[in-house]
Amino acid sequence: ARHQAARLRGATDMDYGGQEPVKVYENTYQMGPREDQKVSIPRVQEIIKRVLEEQIEKTLEKDPHKKDKYLWPYDHEEVGDMAREACEAIQLAVKELGYARYKFLVQVQMGENNGQALRTASRCLWAPESDVSVSNSVVKGRMFSVGTVFCLYHE
Repeated sequence: ARHQAARLRGATDMDYGGQEPVKVYENTYQMGPREDQKVSIPRVQEIIKRVLEEQIEKTLEKDPHKKDKYLWPYDHEEVGDMAREACEAIQLAVKELGYARYKFLVQVQMGENNGQALRTASRCLWAPESDVSVSNSVVKGRMFSVGTVFCLYHE
C-alpha cells in the first residue's frame, strides 16, 4: 500500500506536456450577491460624475468676456470620441471597485445643450434583487452629458 501511495503521489507531480490539468470547481449555489457585495449606487454615481466632468472640461474653453460661461464649438465626430473615452474610463473605474460576479454595461450620451429635452429608455431582462442601473448627468455651458451604468449580477 505504501508503494502504491508513493506511485500515486508521483502521478500528481507529472509533467502534463506544458498544459495545466483541467480544474473542476464545485457549484457555490450562490444565486445573488451577499449584502457586502452589492453595488454602492452613490459610489458609482460619483465615478460617473467625475469622469463626465473631466471629459467636458477637456474641450470647453472659458469665455473671456463673461464670467462662468464656456465656449464649445459642437463637432459630432469629436463628441463620439469623447463619449467612447468616457465609457471606457467609467467602466474601468467601476471595475476597480471590485464587485465580484458583476458585469458592467456603460452608455454615455453627449451633445449640445440648446434648452431641448432629452429622454432615454432601455429594456432588458432584469433581476431587481441583484441588478442595478445607475445614472448621473452633467451640464456645463452649452454641453450636456448623461452616463448610465448597468450592473448585472452574473451567477
